[in-house]
Amino acid sequence: MRKTFKKAIVVGAGVLALSGVAAGVAQATPRQGADIPGKGPLQECTNWGNALQSHGTIVGFACMEDEGGNSWELTPYYAN
Repeated sequence: MRKTFKKAIVVGAGVLALSGVAAGVAQATPRQGADIPGKGPLQECTNWGNALQSHGTIVGFACMEDEGGNSWELTPYYAN
């Protein structure tokens, strides 16, 4: 009976440790913000994203150009 109880504690502690690691990984993932629309060439989106990242406002970004090539959307990524 006593050995069974010790095994249950070890298994329970292992499950808690693994769930803590999973929670830590989830918190380290950047959070995607809402798309920010803009007009002009795609280079303006890149310049704006680089400026926001260099100021520490965001940790990363993605720029997507619309089909016409005269507008874009900046997708910011924030630290959690």
